[in-house]
Amino acid sequence: MSVATSAPLAPIELVVLGGYLGAGKTTVLNALLTQPHGRRVAVMVNDFGEVNIDARLVRSQSDDLIELQNGCICCSIGGALVDALRRVAARSPRPDMLLIEASGVSDPRRIAQIGLVGRDFRLHGIVVMADASGLDATLANPLVGEMAREQIEAATVVAVTKLDLLPEAAHAQVFATIASIARTRLIVAADHGAVAPELIFGTAATLDRADERPLRASPIPRRLELRSLSVRLDGPVRKAALKTFLKTLPGTVLRAKGIVRLDDDGGLYVCHAVGGRVALSRIANEHAVDDRVLVLIGSFDAQSERALADAARAMARQEAER
Repeated sequence: MSVATSAPLAPIELVVLGGYLGAGKTTVLNALLTQPHGRRVAVMVNDFGEVNIDARLVRSQSDDLIELQNGCICCSIGGALVDALRRVAARSPRPDMLLIEASGVSDPRRIAQIGLVGRDFRLHGIVVMADASGLDATLANPLVGEMAREQIEAATVVAVTKLDLLPEAAHAQVFATIASIARTRLIVAADHGAVAPELIFGTAATLDRADERPLRASPIPRRLELRSLSVRLDGPVRKAALKTFLKTLPGTVLRAKGIVRLDDDGGLYVCHAVGGRVALSRIANEHAVDDRVLVLIGSFDAQSERALADAARAMARQEAER
């Protein structure tokens, strides 16, 4: 008597989305999720900080979202990520693809290596976003420049974001700089966060890299000791006051992002600040996002953290007392 055996499950295609702080990973991810792709896609979002801002912004576009908080991908590869991967693999029906949006201070190559432990996942690609407008400053930064280089080097696709912030004459040099670092020939422009879905859901992400060396994990430099500060904003704030606060943050703050309600029109906005630039965009689907919080990420000490928190609360309090 023969015993029926079930066919082995096909591995889940794994795509890691990486890139330095403020490179536009969440914007690219949300744009991808709105494209017709015919796949069952699960999304895993990791953020550095007490509040997972990125996950709240992705939630309105995805019905299948796994949150990993406090930079657990970027700082302590292991337990939380492995457990989350096991839960994804055990789902029925299984997703066809898992998209992991990595923290801006993580090595996407290491995340891919963890995902390939066992037979449940197959690496489909590592897509790294590179901020054209801040590329030179980031690469020259003695604190984070090497990390940003390693992220670009790990990519099977590099998506160049924020080209619209530079004159067209400067674009060629941006692409040349990235090409001098990357091991892939696939370096594409992201038009306001939109990349061709075929790069992710098709076969392009798995094209041969210029160099066939195996994935090599690179530890995060020990000199980089990041802290995150989350400040709850109970009431609305004025746009002008918020912009002034964000533009005058000390250089020890590498990134700021949050969800705020503006007194100017009563709307809920996502705010981003990196490299002296501040961007505010209205959130259309407000019921999917309930937190009003500002998250600052940087290399500040405990004393500076208290001063930053006091300044943020004072900015919000000034509006409340008007």
